[in-house]
Amino acid sequence: MPRVVAGRAGGIRLETNNDKLMRPTSDRMKEAIFSSIQSEIDQGEISFFLDLFAGSGQIGIEALSRGVPNVIFVENNKRAQQIINKNFEKTKLRGKLLPISANRAVEQLAKQGQIFDIIYFDPPWMLLNEIWQEIEQNLGKLLSENGKILIEHSKTIKLELDQNKWNLIKEKRYGQSVLVVIEKKLN
Repeated sequence: MPRVVAGRAGGIRLETNNDKLMRPTSDRMKEAIFSSIQSEIDQGEISFFLDLFAGSGQIGIEALSRGVPNVIFVENNKRAQQIINKNFEKTKLRGKLLPISANRAVEQLAKQGQIFDIIYFDPPWMLLNEIWQEIEQNLGKLLSENGKILIEHSKTIKLELDQNKWNLIKEKRYGQSVLVVIEKKLN
C-alpha cells in the first residue's frame, strides 16, 4: 500500500486501485523524484504541478504534502477518481481533479494558458510512446520557462524523444521503472 513519504501528510497510507493498468510508484522512486526538486519547492520555485494519469493520486498528494500549493490531478478512470477523493480526505490535502482524459486535459489547459513548473507523466506503460506522440506538442505549451517533465516508464520500453525539442536532464533506473527528466529546448 503506498504512503505519503514526507511533508505535512508524511506517513499516511493511501488507498490504491487494483486495476492492472495502474501500479503505484515505489517509495524509492517517489523519494528520488522529490529529493531532486525539494529545494525548488522550499524556495517557492515550484508552484504549479500537473499529475497526468494520476491513478491513486499519490504523486500529486506527495507534492501537496511537501509544499507545492497548486496541484492538478488528471484521471479519467471513475474508480481512480473515487480513490483520489478518498486520499484527499485521508490526508486533509486538496488539489484540483480533472475527470477527463489526459489528451483533453492537456488541450484544455493549454487553451486556458495554464503553465506548470513540473509535469509528472506516468501513462499506461505499454502506451507510453503512442500517448507521448499525441500530447507532446501541447505539453510543451504547458511548461514554464524553467519547467520540467518527469516521465516514469518501464525499463523494457524505450521512450522516443525528439532531440530537437527536448533536453534530456536525467535518466535513471529504479527497480523495474525508469525516471526520465526533460526540459524544452530553447530556440
